[in-house]
Formats: sequence, C-alpha cells, structure tokens
Amino acid sequence: MHKICKECGFTLIELLVVVAIIALLLGVAVPSLNQARRLARESVCMNNMRSSGLAAMLYSNDHRYLPGSGRWFSALAPYLNHHIPLQEWQYNRHTMPGVLFCPEDRMPYPRPYMGSDIEVTSWFVNGAETDFAMGHGMRVHFGLFGGQGRIEQIRSSSQCMLLGETNNYAQAADVDDPAVQQALADANASINAARTRFHHRSTSRFSHRGRMNIVYADGRVEPLAGIRVEPWPAQHWPGGFLMSPEKPFYPDLSLPTAAQSPQFWGPAYRGGQMAQNP
Repeated sequence: MHKICKECGFTLIELLVVVAIIALLLGVAVPSLNQARRLARESVCMNNMRSSGLAAMLYSNDHRYLPGSGRWFSALAPYLNHHIPLQEWQYNRHTMPGVLFCPEDRMPYPRPYMGSDIEVTSWFVNGAETDFAMGHGMRVHFGLFGGQGRIEQIRSSSQCMLLGETNNYAQAADVDDPAVQQALADANASINAARTRFHHRSTSRFSHRGRMNIVYADGRVEPLAGIRVEPWPAQHWPGGFLMSPEKPFYPDLSLPTAAQSPQFWGPAYRGGQMAQNP
C-alpha cells in the first residue's frame, strides 16, 4: 500500500528518509557555506585595504608626507592606477577604485542620514582637518593624514594605524585627547562639531564579527576587536547611525583611545603640537 512508483519501487517511507537526510545535510552545509562566504569577504576587504595602504606609503615616499585628510583618495588615485571623478555627485562604486571598498559595507560615505547616495570609500584615514566654519577662519590639522604624517615619524612605529573601516566619514581622530581639544580650543573651533564629525566612536565600523580591519604603518593588515564601551547618547550620533535598518555601526564598540594606546594613533597624540594655519 506504500508503493508510489511501480517502476522504481520506492516506498513513501524511503522517500521521506531520503528527504530527511538531504535536509540534514543542508542544515550542516549552509552554515559552513555562509561562514566560508563571510571569510572570503573579510579576505577581500583585507586585500583591498592592503592595496590602499600601499598607495598611501608610495605617496609618502614621493612627497615625504601623507596626503591631507580631506580628499585623500584623490591624491592616491595615481598610485591606485585609477581615475577619480572631479565632481562629488559622480562618486559611486562604478567610478571609484574597487580597492576603496569593503564587501561588507552596505552604506558608504558620506552622511547617509542627509539623503546622499554618494559612495566614496569604506576606509577612514588616521587624521582629520577642521573646515573654516568650525575653526572660525583657522584650519586645524591633527593626525597622520592631517598634515603631521612625515614618513620618518610614520615608519618609526609599526603599531601606528593608517586606515580603518567606516561607512560614514573618510577621516577620524581621538577628539577627546587633550592635545586635540587644546588645538581646537586655541583655534576657537567647535569641539562638539569635531567630536560628531571625526571621533573614532562615530566613524568606526566593526562588521567583521565585532572586528575591524586595520592597515598599520608597516603595511600589514590585521583585524582589531572593538573595545566594549558604554553607548553614546543618541544626540552625539548622526541620525542615520541608529535608525539604519542594517545597523552598520556598533554603538558599544570602539577603537582604543590615544591614552590607552599612544602608538596606535601616532606621535601627535603624545604631547605633540597640532598644526594650525589660516
């Protein structure tokens, strides 16, 4: 009575057993496949960051300094063997170099909460520059990509970060460091605006299982686990961060501060003078 196919002779029970075995195998294989895909994306991210970091080091070899933090990717374009569009509205993943993106980045720079779909890069640089509005006529530079990245200083410590991962801004700093705050105060710049725009808490993205890939000054790329911290109050976060359905940021993860790891951020955070110019 269980015969369903006289020619093949399979019974219903036998078919159910086969289906159960296939389902079991799929249950084992799918997580492994997803894990393999995730690891592949992490590997692609690391390779892209390594290429970007190499371009920065080649630039510094030729100019003795790293480029400024504003449009640093334009300065690196010749070393990436890729043309950068002149107009911001032309930036997207088809016109920008592929090595500037992480496969896990779903919502790239800049400021998605402002309704912009411009895509520039998945990386932030270790350094920042205030604009004239924030500095009331004074531009304040801090960090390696902010006018203080002489190649001799960079190579003196292999623990110094060049690039990290973000989906919002292309520049970052430890804005709570006393040396940075003093420079902002001296220039009569807005510390709160700098904290919102450049602080590593509001720029960091730990999408690799709570880790972020970091390019160091010696060219190596390694994942760095985020440090668990208390979440910032919502008003300190640009609106799209917490409202995004994809939750690209971890508000309770952070990079080490300059006080916790001085070599990580570079020489300017060890009592150095932050550059200012009109």
